[in-house]
Amino acid sequence: MKRTVTSLIYSSIIALGSAGAMILPSHPVAARTVPAGYQTERIEFAPGAVSTVVYHDRNYYPVRYVFRANANQWMSIAANSSQAPVYLTMSGADGTSIIYAPQELRSWSGRLPKTQDYYVEVLKPANVAYNLRLTIPPNVQPSAERLLFAPGATSKTVSGTLAPHTSRSFLANARDGQYMYVNVTSPGANTSWLTLYGVDGTVLANGNMSGAQSWSGRLPRTEDYHIQVDNPESYPIHYTLIVSIR
Repeated sequence: MKRTVTSLIYSSIIALGSAGAMILPSHPVAARTVPAGYQTERIEFAPGAVSTVVYHDRNYYPVRYVFRANANQWMSIAANSSQAPVYLTMSGADGTSIIYAPQELRSWSGRLPKTQDYYVEVLKPANVAYNLRLTIPPNVQPSAERLLFAPGATSKTVSGTLAPHTSRSFLANARDGQYMYVNVTSPGANTSWLTLYGVDGTVLANGNMSGAQSWSGRLPRTEDYHIQVDNPESYPIHYTLIVSIR
């Protein structure tokens, strides 16, 4: 870390998603191994709420909270302390790292890659209290627009505007071995992300995880491919999407 945090212990915060937004399976994924000395708890949102705040004032008592979220669900989390800097780590039950030390992040927002349990850990010095705010809006799956190429054309360009923290989805049919190029841009300093996957679930690009804005390569099979443009900003953005298949 750039800063030295003395007497560092790991306090864990994991929260359960909003009412109506989360779907708890009948056979939950096995929880990740909890280190010795940790206690696991589950935090409930108030009925109809999409956010909650957890207050932690226990100096040496590390607690791990668990929440379950759906694939592609938007999540925002922030840790705050008036006493000293506190930092986040976050990972999925499958071991996927989303925020890892020593990034020194106090907040994160984005779409989650998989339906599973998620773990958030707060790194803090001893004798430091903090609060953690977690927001998970309902997961509304966008309808996908079928991309139709003009006769003889191998590419198509689509432009539009996205509201804050929303996405637009497209479907393009392609054959095994065809070369695909997909690119999304936004003017100025604005950012738009690209997610690309086959309807069989094979992910080729996940902008919510990597910030990807383009992908190119040979396609693994003949099927529909789901192309999603995301606006991670807190204000509307304009985007231009180019899809080429040959």
